[in-house]
Amino acid sequence: MRTSTSSRWFILAAAGVLTLSGCGYGPGSVGAEIDPASTEVVFDPDAGLIVATTAVPTGFDPHRERTAGERPYYFPVFDRLTRLDENLQPTPMLAESWILAPDAMSLTIKLRADVSFHDGDVLDAETVRLNIERAKSLEDSTVKPSLSTVTSVEEIDQHTVDFLFNAPSPDFAVALAGPVGTVISRTGISDPAVDLRKAPGLHGSGPYIVDNFTPSQSVTYVRAPGTNWDADAGRLARLEIRYVADDRTRDSAIRAGEIDVALVNGAVSQAVKQAELAAQGSTLRLVERETNVLAALWLRSDRLSDPRVRQALVSGIDRDAIADGYFQGMCASSAQLSRSGFAGHLEDFEDPYPFDPARSRELLVEAGVGDGMDFDLSYIAGREALPVISADDLARSGVRAKLHPGTSIEAITAFRTSQTDSFMFQVAPMGTVAETVKWIQSKAGLEFTDPVLADLAAKASRAVSPEERERSNADLVKALADAAAFVPICHFNSYYLVASDVIGFSSATSPEAQYMLDLRSVGRSK
Repeated sequence: MRTSTSSRWFILAAAGVLTLSGCGYGPGSVGAEIDPASTEVVFDPDAGLIVATTAVPTGFDPHRERTAGERPYYFPVFDRLTRLDENLQPTPMLAESWILAPDAMSLTIKLRADVSFHDGDVLDAETVRLNIERAKSLEDSTVKPSLSTVTSVEEIDQHTVDFLFNAPSPDFAVALAGPVGTVISRTGISDPAVDLRKAPGLHGSGPYIVDNFTPSQSVTYVRAPGTNWDADAGRLARLEIRYVADDRTRDSAIRAGEIDVALVNGAVSQAVKQAELAAQGSTLRLVERETNVLAALWLRSDRLSDPRVRQALVSGIDRDAIADGYFQGMCASSAQLSRSGFAGHLEDFEDPYPFDPARSRELLVEAGVGDGMDFDLSYIAGREALPVISADDLARSGVRAKLHPGTSIEAITAFRTSQTDSFMFQVAPMGTVAETVKWIQSKAGLEFTDPVLADLAAKASRAVSPEERERSNADLVKALADAAAFVPICHFNSYYLVASDVIGFSSATSPEAQYMLDLRSVGRSK
């Protein structure tokens, strides 16, 4: 007998409630974070911090980034030209200021003059040029798509560079806040013995240097020697970021005081409720941030080449029932890429493939698989809820879903090597819709090939006037939904349990993704 979607999420939720009842947390209130700008704050320069997250440390080379989950690990080491603020708008970092030409065909950047790399090199225009040339020329570069409009980088003077484009690039300063704008020292680039995937050495200008790296497990940092150009950075003597996949392990470790920060799985409503209880009347507090992260089922265009099949999968999953049922309202159901209140969200958006099992089955018949379809779905072990519920929904359409659990690396590798049709994970919008679509089509993303989307993304990224930008972005959002590159489910928030004496952690989180952290300015009170 098949369990219905509603009863299935009820069973999962009930199991979570039973877990909660044995936690033993007392009454209290969630504590507020100390303001790092307060004159009363005294940081402990000898303090250490241990963070447990679900991002996997696999390397440090930003130009060969395999997943965005590598960024929390190389951000403490390498600075970028810009960084994104609370509204995901670019603000100065290594770039002191910049001017975009009226036609958006060039971007002039003034660099900070007080930045040195830990290997002794200094930041200058030549270093920036060499970094961009490296990112464009590496055979296995994963950031080439974001540099497709860059024709050259001209050195105006020691601390001024001109980016020249072959097409208008009004959002290029946003791209410079990610791996594209990460700056490595000249020595780090030119020395053939340096392999940044294994060890970043002293070739960054960030507040920390790597002390120990255990691939796919953890990275330990120590404060970089000397005085950093950023007076608010490097407040810890030692920092460790651990990959801990199991939700219960992270929860147990922070309640036992073995770690200081623990990512709470926002995709599991009961995990969030358990964290809320943990922050009551204890030495912990819960940090919550609304994100633009979309829980989604990735789809491979090479294995699912018929768009009708992908459309059938989208219309075969009841996202409203999942959001209101399993997530109990903690996840905002969505049929489009961006969440309300974030760039790229369309208020007048019309869902092209609403939940309709009958129509889903019709589409499969039209595609020639009306007698039933086998569907391989990989997911991270321990996160069965969404895969199980989705498989149950798809069964109504005649889709026979086979679930393939594995570690995060195993699950995503199975998807990227075409061993499975899909991967149950998330889509994290990358600054603009156009940049997100470029990522979706890249090796570091979904590798979803669609020439129409590529053309529309190029057009949207080149739009200069506000009217043209609004129109081209709307066209791209609708085309992305029409292409059925993934099955959208809902947008959720990020949650972290944090020791009460940790300062500045709220600003270290990002609305880009729940795992995205920049810990450069986090400290502990003395």
